[in-house]
Amino acid sequence: MPRNRGQLINYGLRQLGAPILEINIDDDQLHDAASDTIQIYQERHYDGIERMYLKYKITQDDIDRGTAKGTGGVGIVTTSGISTNTATTVSSEFYETSNFLAVPENILGVNRIFKFDSSSISGGMFSIKYQLFLNDLYYFNSVNLLQYAMTKTYLEDIDHLLTTEKQIRFNMRQDKLYLDIDWGAEQVGDFIVIDCFRALDTEKIYDDPFVKRYFTALIKKQWGQNLLKFRGTKLPGGIELNGREIYDEGVKELQQLRDRSAMDYEMPPLDFIGWWIMALNPYFQQGTQGEQRLVQDLINEHLKIYGVEVTYIPRKFVNKATIIEEVTASKFDDNFAVEMYVNSYDGYSGAGDVLTKFGMSLRDEVELTVSKERFEEFIAPFLESSDDIELSSRPREGDLVFFPLGARLFEIKFVEHEDPFYQLGKNYVYKLKCELFEYEDEVIDTSLDLIDTQVQEEGFIATLKLVGVGRTATAVASIDTGYIREIFLNNDGSGFTGTPTVAISTSPSGLSGDNATAVAFTTERAGVRSVEKILLTNAGANYTTPPTITISGGGGTGAAATCSINTTSKGVIRFIMTDNGVGFGTAPTVTVSVPPAGIASDRAVGIASIGDAGGGFNQVNSIFVSNPGTAYTAVPTVTISNPETISGVGTYLFNEIVQGMRSGAQARVKSWDQDTGILGISNIGIGTTVSGFFAGEDVKGLTSEALFSVSVYDDEDRTDKYNEGDIFESEADAILDFTESNPFGTF
Repeated sequence: MPRNRGQLINYGLRQLGAPILEINIDDDQLHDAASDTIQIYQERHYDGIERMYLKYKITQDDIDRGTAKGTGGVGIVTTSGISTNTATTVSSEFYETSNFLAVPENILGVNRIFKFDSSSISGGMFSIKYQLFLNDLYYFNSVNLLQYAMTKTYLEDIDHLLTTEKQIRFNMRQDKLYLDIDWGAEQVGDFIVIDCFRALDTEKIYDDPFVKRYFTALIKKQWGQNLLKFRGTKLPGGIELNGREIYDEGVKELQQLRDRSAMDYEMPPLDFIGWWIMALNPYFQQGTQGEQRLVQDLINEHLKIYGVEVTYIPRKFVNKATIIEEVTASKFDDNFAVEMYVNSYDGYSGAGDVLTKFGMSLRDEVELTVSKERFEEFIAPFLESSDDIELSSRPREGDLVFFPLGARLFEIKFVEHEDPFYQLGKNYVYKLKCELFEYEDEVIDTSLDLIDTQVQEEGFIATLKLVGVGRTATAVASIDTGYIREIFLNNDGSGFTGTPTVAISTSPSGLSGDNATAVAFTTERAGVRSVEKILLTNAGANYTTPPTITISGGGGTGAAATCSINTTSKGVIRFIMTDNGVGFGTAPTVTVSVPPAGIASDRAVGIASIGDAGGGFNQVNSIFVSNPGTAYTAVPTVTISNPETISGVGTYLFNEIVQGMRSGAQARVKSWDQDTGILGISNIGIGTTVSGFFAGEDVKGLTSEALFSVSVYDDEDRTDKYNEGDIFESEADAILDFTESNPFGTF
């Protein structure tokens, strides 16, 4: 409990995280904030002042200052005024009397003064006390109280007419109370009573909730303002200093406290400058804080007893148009259970169920009442931290309310906050005028199945027919004579930093397709990289003598190879890919059928090479000829083993975003049937400029990481509730023949 300025400062720092966090604010700034807080509290809070009656004894110096006239008089203040116009200079002297009393600096306002003397009528023959007790004019056995009161009021009116109120001028910044009275008629020793307001300065002020909250908000604002200098400065790890958020939070909290102070803590407006006349009787307040608290508690209890527990779902703006800031995408992913009273207790209001040319339209409405305090304390604090919510202090038009009695979603169309109108000077509830929610492809993901399933079949929903992502690769072989039967690596070389190039002399046939080609593969042993092997991509054809093999490049030297050829029988000279397949985690096995002779050693051998096909899966790029084989009289059969992921992977989640791995198109999952492979999607093109998916591409769930391939993409809305228009048009064509110039037929 803070009892002084130092304890208040320590309290505010602790509220902001000290000593765990370092609060970047100077001690002088802390004391300035404390002074400003106390000043605001004393001037704006009704508990910061007290009404006082100060008694002052008139002295001869006061009378001399008040009666001084002319030059040289006591208490005369002289002011000179000089003005020059062309060649003429005018000088004027002004005199002002010092007819004021110096009041204590903690006086904030003066209402009036009273003079204790016997000059007024109330102290003379018209005194009620004199009439009652000396003249024996009234005695309660013969006169009723009404007559007594009327007579007393009449005599007081005479006193007011003959003895007018003393004219005063006061300004709290000068600490001077000017008395515009006849000082010559005053006497030394008479007393003046000042009716005034005095600022309190006790230890209990520092423990006031308003003082603590206002001071904490002030230092938060100052802290953020200090950090704004370092905006954009990055710390290790990529962390960026952001004083703007701290500053904005402080400003927001200060404004909320000022608004609450104006409604709850301030007296009726006071004019402390000069003569103050209060419009309302200060002794009969129009709703005290205690009375308002009682009404709010009664309303809260009433709603808890007779209300309905609904679910409040705030709307988040996830995407806006660049120019006019129009909201193009909304999301509902939070939910708050809160009690509300159903004002339309006799049923739904509105137009009800309307039959239109587009089908049945439901236009039910409901009016709900929610406690203002419950919303501000239970819901608003959670919404303030969201950047996608622009208004968090009250229910907002466009937010949703799930009404459990009818299992329906309603959209707030208007929020009434002044009905009932300022009972005891305050409003206590919000009245929400709601209409049945019409879904327009908003994202609803509250994690409550009862709510989320309400729109599972609503909106524009396209379908994707999905199949497994894996696909077997296929290839065919080409055979011929005069091919390279085997390559001999005579020297593997050394010092290679890259892959060397293998060049083979051309075939005598002069056909480019008959030229043998090969690629080299390197390996590293004891820190030295050399050629490991050479594989043929084309064994060549129609060679009559072994061709020359040259190995160059790659940063190394010394590598050399020779080869042998086969001119008597046919072998596999190359493999041609007919389908690269997809879904290979490792290189598949390539099996070539044996020659007609059936000798296994004469079988050709191929080695598959895989590469990235997109979407994180590999395809077969090519097949090297490791052994061409021999004695083939017909083209052999080539078989490639299946990929590991021949079937689809995972399960798509409701409301997650899926993306086409080739097109880049994105959409949101509405439904997924694993048995049929049908994926229902909406919000097609969200976050992208692509509006559709490609047949044959893989579709990946960005949350579930499920992966399947598109077989058929159907972008026709299968749940369009307005597609009945085709039925209406067909029926109309049966009545009116629009193919003729006269649709009503021939006369």
